[in-house]
Amino acid sequence: MMKTLNDLFILENMKECNVLAGHRGLTRNVQSVNISDTPDVIQFLDKNHLLLTTGYAFQDDPQEMCEVIREMHTLNCAGMIIKINRFLKQLPEKVKLLADDLAFPIIDLPTNQTLGNLSRHILNYLNDHEAEQLYYALHVQKEFSDMMIKGHSLNSLVEQLGHFLQRPTLLLNHRGEKIAQSHDFRMDSMKLAEPEIIKKIKDDLDTAREGGTFAIPSRDSQSITTFPVKTKRQYPSMLVIMDALTLPYPSSQMAIEQAGNVISFTLIKEQSIEENSRLLKNNFFADLIEMRIHAEEEILSRANYYGLKADMESICIVCAIDAAGDSYETLQLYEKKIGELHHNIYDQLEDEIINGNMEATLFTKEKYFVMILQFPNYTEAEIDNVTKFIERAQRNIEGDYSVSFGISNPIQSVTDVSTAYKEAVEAIMNGYDLKMTGFINFYKAREIKELLNTLPRKDLKALYENTLKSLAYPKAKEDVELVKTIEVYLNSQCEISDTSRMLYIHRNTVKYRVKKTEELLNCSFRDPADSLKVRVALVIGSILEEDEQVRTAN
Repeated sequence: MMKTLNDLFILENMKECNVLAGHRGLTRNVQSVNISDTPDVIQFLDKNHLLLTTGYAFQDDPQEMCEVIREMHTLNCAGMIIKINRFLKQLPEKVKLLADDLAFPIIDLPTNQTLGNLSRHILNYLNDHEAEQLYYALHVQKEFSDMMIKGHSLNSLVEQLGHFLQRPTLLLNHRGEKIAQSHDFRMDSMKLAEPEIIKKIKDDLDTAREGGTFAIPSRDSQSITTFPVKTKRQYPSMLVIMDALTLPYPSSQMAIEQAGNVISFTLIKEQSIEENSRLLKNNFFADLIEMRIHAEEEILSRANYYGLKADMESICIVCAIDAAGDSYETLQLYEKKIGELHHNIYDQLEDEIINGNMEATLFTKEKYFVMILQFPNYTEAEIDNVTKFIERAQRNIEGDYSVSFGISNPIQSVTDVSTAYKEAVEAIMNGYDLKMTGFINFYKAREIKELLNTLPRKDLKALYENTLKSLAYPKAKEDVELVKTIEVYLNSQCEISDTSRMLYIHRNTVKYRVKKTEELLNCSFRDPADSLKVRVALVIGSILEEDEQVRTAN
């Protein structure tokens, strides 16, 4: 598609040029460029040619200049770019009137620019747009690479990009939080616009992370455009550039990408430093729960350094990726992939803590992600908040792999974190003992009913029936007595005397019923796994019975 004179004004070299006459002709097509200062220049011009001149041939002869303009108009030339201040000092009035009448553009080129340089840029633009983009992008890459090698900060890099583009520029992290900005955002008007810009990004993070354009109503419908900057995190950071859609050539997207690559390397370097700090933090947590730090003063001091306050109640939450199915087993063969997955989940849990406004510190211990949440008082309301927080985190994290959570009882001092951690691990292991996945389990045993209530009824019925077999729905008096006896027996920690006393039956009757039930269910109540399975089945029985009562009542 042929370019017009108007199109040339996106070139950097044309930015300071002024149209002196013939404005209506700026839609004329431009196909080639000629440079000449001779009176017979018309012999070398043709249709859609643009003449670049110093005006030397016309400095004492405005009439000759008018004749050349008429002849160029007849040939349908594009127009004339002239260095007015070089020889003419100003455009003669009769020349201006003629150019306006013919809609023949005459454009003034500042004296600090050379005709040759302008000609080269115009011809590159007309004939090889991509080559000029590449040249500029490589120039930008060199500038930014030199800055990175010299250890310039992210703010310096973003400031330099804003300078290159002559556009206000922001760098946001994957959550839409500001990391760095160009100096434009220190101006009062941009300070007011900044919250609106960031809100636009946060309201549609998915689009912003992929690269999108958003209107900013308070800025006379100006737009911002986001460019993803990849890092070691699952989601990219974002460069936000004001009015990127109107960037002058050759400030192209290719140049932005080159600058973005250098910013990306700098972010990755900073993340590596952050990972080293994370390792030190995890070493402290391992020392804490394995009781390798004995002095209370040292525990409180180091805990405070990592954000754990001494005067608050705390709970421990452990999170693990569920090891279920062939896909996970396959994944285990590739340590790099499992490492990336752990990094991603760590980052997502960190995001959830920030987004949920939780007072929490995140650690890792072997396969577990560990969160220590702190509260002035751990009330029932706080338990509800924690449950909602974990449910939301679970929904947001789960993709190809499910995750489960175990939650401890509250502790009064960070010196007891070891106890809380053990409780949280026991809570999650109890869920895994039941072959469950994607669950949330509180340490308190009484809450196993709440845990089971979250599972699909068809799964509960299947577990209930497979465990209790013929005793699943007892109708005969003998079967009802067997189920009742086993329930009391298990709740009495398998003590025959206690069971006998509570049911008002003889010890031998208890023994007989226990033995008969073990034969029917093909299990041993002295086996912890069998005992736990039957206990859970009995709890499921009470849930199914409550469901039936609700249906009957309705």
